[in-house]
Amino acid sequence: MTTFVLASLALAALALAFLMPPLWRQARGTAVVLLVALPLATLGLYAMLGVPAALDPANVKLPETLDEAIVQLERRLAEEPASVEGWVLLGRSRMAQQKWPEARDAFAKAHALLPNEPDLMVEYADAQMRAAPDGRFPDSAVALLETVVAGQPTHQRGLFYLGAQRLQAGQPAEAVKVWEQLLPLVDGATAQALVPQLAMAREQAGLPPVQDLPAAGPSPTLELTIELAPALASQLAAGDTLFVFARTVDGAGLPVAVKRMPATGFPVTLGLSDADGLMPAQKLSMQTQVRLMARISKSGDAAAAAGDLEAEGQVVDVADGARFTLVIDRVHP
Repeated sequence: MTTFVLASLALAALALAFLMPPLWRQARGTAVVLLVALPLATLGLYAMLGVPAALDPANVKLPETLDEAIVQLERRLAEEPASVEGWVLLGRSRMAQQKWPEARDAFAKAHALLPNEPDLMVEYADAQMRAAPDGRFPDSAVALLETVVAGQPTHQRGLFYLGAQRLQAGQPAEAVKVWEQLLPLVDGATAQALVPQLAMAREQAGLPPVQDLPAAGPSPTLELTIELAPALASQLAAGDTLFVFARTVDGAGLPVAVKRMPATGFPVTLGLSDADGLMPAQKLSMQTQVRLMARISKSGDAAAAAGDLEAEGQVVDVADGARFTLVIDRVHP
């Protein structure tokens, strides 16, 4: 597990490096803002899924290098080609290696299995651009980005990349229009990084300079206490993992916030905020209500499995400092 975590951290550290080159040739300013445009890293997938089955030391020898991990993942995908998570992880790993065609092909597999997932559509569009010989977004990638933004106008990565595509295509006024939709949605640090690129696009379009930045609203933090019912205490085992989620009320998409920790020391107190999110386009602060969930996983995976211990979900209002208690009191069938 330690080796995989280190490999995941290495992928995240490489993210800034692999973002720059493809657009640098076409639009220097656009490339700079890519420094703030990788909210999804391999570590996010690790937080959601625990140790992927392809790297489970109970099934195969623990990989000692990233290349070995990728080989094992590819071997596992040959056996389980319907694993969306596996194809996404392979795509991100290939992106980190700057193997753009291989990344594009991996994301194509994931997209074919899950064609309507906005975050995946954006990653696939990004990979297509990087794999393109001219470093530009092909028509198929542009169509994906336009679909994402049309269906989810607050999708931050979709808006960013669509604006970058418009600027790259010599349409600075369109880039301004898209990025000005994005600016009020991002936090202060991201806005500060985006503004110079927006200013450049406005200048190219013959528009007046950027106005003052919008004030960033506070990010709410939900305070949670997770209790374990005494009747289930004997079922707690060493190595069990506690997952605490905040999901959209309808349960669509990935959690808006998630924490993963050893299942020890109950009752456990923790906070959930935007810092615990996986998708910047679906933040805790963007929700009026969320469904809180807690689960003790026997396998280390976030997905529920028979024998896991769990609490009944609660739909709650999102308010900074609001306190809630979840009691883990049942066994997942």
